Amino acid sequence: MSLIKITVLTAIVMTFCGSSARFCPRERRQGFECRAKADKFKCGIFFENLLGGRELKWIGALPDAIARAERNNVQDEIFPKVNGQPVQKSYFGQWSRKCDPTEANAKCYLLMSQLADDKLDSCKKTVGNLDGDDTIGNQLCDQARRFLQQSKKDISRGVRNQNLAFYSSTCQGGWTAVTSSQRG
Repeated sequence: MSLIKITVLTAIVMTFCGSSARFCPRERRQGFECRAKADKFKCGIFFENLLGGRELKWIGALPDAIARAERNNVQDEIFPKVNGQPVQKSYFGQWSRKCDPTEANAKCYLLMSQLADDKLDSCKKTVGNLDGDDTIGNQLCDQARRFLQQSKKDISRGVRNQNLAFYSSTCQGGWTAVTSSQRG
């Protein structure tokens, strides 16, 4: 077989088989790693090191989840607040200093810290559970199991001691851990 035919065949196989290796579900539409668009930022939540290779596995992000919640008219219940109001899509493009990663980090910290203490045995409505018909913990475990099964990992003992981490993407930049400059 010629080198050109092998290259074309490889590209076709990677296109169809590589879809399970996407970083996020909407990567084809939203671009590489579903990073923030130009002039915007995103706040994401990820499984950290789920497969043992120091990788991030996508759970979800804001503002991506806002449209789905708006369609179901539950945004007032499930989204973190900014100045007492549920966060809006426009918030992710408002800057004091355009495309400043420190500002994006602080804004993501403000939002995600409101979610950090959610009880995993709660059936409250969330972006992944708009009806509140399952616990947050069950939803996360189901997602972790799907990732582990796709990677052919043993799940017979369940998912234990799994870290969830908050990250931000600023103006098409990569995902960086959300941190606080405060101790405590």
